[in-house]
Amino acid sequence: MKNIFRSTYLIAVLVIGGFFASCSLQDHVTPEPLRITTDSVRYNNGWNFGVRAYEMADLPVTEHGILYLAFFRASNDHDYVPRIEHGGRIKFDGPLVPGANKSLYTGDAFAGRYFYFYRAYAILSDGSVVYGDIKNYTF
Repeated sequence: MKNIFRSTYLIAVLVIGGFFASCSLQDHVTPEPLRITTDSVRYNNGWNFGVRAYEMADLPVTEHGILYLAFFRASNDHDYVPRIEHGGRIKFDGPLVPGANKSLYTGDAFAGRYFYFYRAYAILSDGSVVYGDIKNYTF
């Protein structure tokens, strides 16, 4: 009788252990990151900026475009890193799509400036920001 009880107990432990081993942790999947780069600027009746998206995120993009910092020749500002909280924004129209995303800027933010730094950005629906590489342009 003891052997039957031990066998039944062992089978129950194996069945319960197999059940828990087959459970998945798929509800804790990390979202895919967004990967963007900054295209070089071109001037042709306005500034042609580009954001290139290589990998799209699982979270929707609520805003994307170019961040910039423009300086006069004798500027004392030495923070050349455009960020959401530091610099101007050129928001692109339409959704961010895989591949090239272009926008023409005809404003006067660079008038009289000697050089500027710019980079691509995208704001995700959770409020996080993804940045492209920093580039610069000198007049």
